[in-house]
Amino acid sequence: MATTRYSGIRARDTDRADVCGLLDAALADGQLTDDEHAERTAQAMRAKAFGELDELIGDLQIPRNLVDAPVIRVDRRRPRRWLAPMAFIAGAAAVGAAVGGIASCASNESGVFGSSEHVPVLTTGSGLAYFIDEYRAEFGDTKVDEVTLYPDYALFERQAAGDPTETVRYRYDGRFHDYTTSNGRKADVRTFDLASIDLRAIAGLLAGAPQSLETGGAITHASIEFPPGRSDSDAAVSIYAKNQAGASGYLTATVTGEPLQVFPPSR
Repeated sequence: MATTRYSGIRARDTDRADVCGLLDAALADGQLTDDEHAERTAQAMRAKAFGELDELIGDLQIPRNLVDAPVIRVDRRRPRRWLAPMAFIAGAAAVGAAVGGIASCASNESGVFGSSEHVPVLTTGSGLAYFIDEYRAEFGDTKVDEVTLYPDYALFERQAAGDPTETVRYRYDGRFHDYTTSNGRKADVRTFDLASIDLRAIAGLLAGAPQSLETGGAITHASIEFPPGRSDSDAAVSIYAKNQAGASGYLTATVTGEPLQVFPPSR
């Protein structure tokens, strides 16, 4: 795809989520193989600018309901005035209201299964708990660098077994597949313990995210990682949801379930 004047504009998390949605659609209709989808999704989550996202979707046919998304229409990529997140504008009271919306949905989590009849949807509380149990059984511990959960699969990174100089990226979809190994792992890479997650609290966040984010749709993915460039920060959970019109919102919280920021879809 040709470089445009907007290729260097920084991408937002919602733009990365939109690209992941396009990649999911391309996998579903046969444009991408499983391996291509996994590789491009991993790259999308790390993309810093629109130019990097363009490379991942430039050869794909775009669903009609997404042709007006900022990641597709170059003329809509102009930088705009940043609006402070709800949690910062209204303070603790607004966060409390968001949590109220989340809690009201916590008991409504469905028991729907993902791509395997034995694996719950991973973007639910039961799915996350199942994934952690499977992870512990596979690796003998619950240490991880970062993890991104999609309804039917998860992508994560951890140190290669017995080799502190390598990082291995895995895909889990009912089975564990290691598909990339990166040399040059730094000694100061931060890891966190999946066992430290408050599963009850995060289950409530996952169940109520679409309502709290005012999307009324479904969760597209959730990530657990250390904020980039913040060596003093703890690991955080980010939950992304999208409505039927394709607009995305997301919220972030601590691994113990304390809300940090809420970003409803831009209007």
